[in-house]
Amino acid sequence: MRYLGLTLDGRWSFGPYFDQLAPRLQNAAAALGRLLHNVGGPDSPCRRLYAGIVRSMALYGAPLWVDALSAHNKALLRRPQRVIAVRVIRGYRTVSWTAASLLAGDPPWELQAEVLAKVYQFRSGQRANGECPSVD
Repeated sequence: MRYLGLTLDGRWSFGPYFDQLAPRLQNAAAALGRLLHNVGGPDSPCRRLYAGIVRSMALYGAPLWVDALSAHNKALLRRPQRVIAVRVIRGYRTVSWTAASLLAGDPPWELQAEVLAKVYQFRSGQRANGECPSVD
């Protein structure tokens, strides 16, 4: 079943969603890699903007699927994150995921998904109590 871009199977798990998300993210990361050459090319703010595009694709619906993150799903998220982080720092392909994401200033997407889930829970709790959550 597909609802608002999220794919669920009969057991209400997000396995099919991650199976569809991984190639989409890899294709987007590869397309951006062709635009962002290691030597020359756009400067750092432009590279961070492109990284934000792929990150927003990856974290769409994160409050819903964050509890379904398994080791396999985390690995599916880390591959495109590494490609983008290497392009942001203008590194070579031998740079590890840890080093590239640290130098790019991009925390692991699974941690960012957990933060988004906590913010969503907090704000929905405020709405349930009749409070108007602030934008801050």
